[in-house]
Amino acid sequence: MQKKYSLNWNRDHLVDIENDIFHMPFKGDDIILGYIFGGNESPNPDKFVFSGDFNVVGNIDYITNDLWIPVLSKRMIDLLTSLGSFKYELIPCEIFDFTIPHEEVFEDKSKWLYKPNIELNKDYYALRLLDDYVEMDYEKSEYDILIKDPLRIGSIENLVLRSSKGGLPPLFRIKEKLSQILVPESVKEELEASGLKGLVFESEII
Repeated sequence: MQKKYSLNWNRDHLVDIENDIFHMPFKGDDIILGYIFGGNESPNPDKFVFSGDFNVVGNIDYITNDLWIPVLSKRMIDLLTSLGSFKYELIPCEIFDFTIPHEEVFEDKSKWLYKPNIELNKDYYALRLLDDYVEMDYEKSEYDILIKDPLRIGSIENLVLRSSKGGLPPLFRIKEKLSQILVPESVKEELEASGLKGLVFESEII
């Protein structure tokens, strides 16, 4: 039986900065996690605009950001989709160099229209999983219960799932940990072997 891991950001390269990229404000950005992870239908952005460190952007495949949403390189998305089928939505990301003052970047900041000759990286996409949740087997899994809320699960040391028709997709979620993106061990090994950067895998799902 394959182990399951949570996919997280590797933040070891960050020095004197909290994230690689930082979003440009938009209506509903304070509830975007509910859209990405919770299934809420609003907001529904057609793209995300970020400023970022161009010494890192383009070299990291799973990139840290201040929205705390999964932002993947096209290379990482292509690999994942080659490993199996799963339902998802991709939201384009546009990233400009954060060393350039905003007044030199935008022709119209209210519409995020850029001035001519502004360099943009468009190789990243925010990922929203649309597949149904995979069912956790409570009897076989090893997990803790939150002391302050006995009806909720804390950390999961060993996740066992109920049998899923057709096997597990490359990325999946369980309803007990809505904001965690999970991968089977075989997918973890493929991602590690590919040389993709910015990823870390945790066997304990928190």
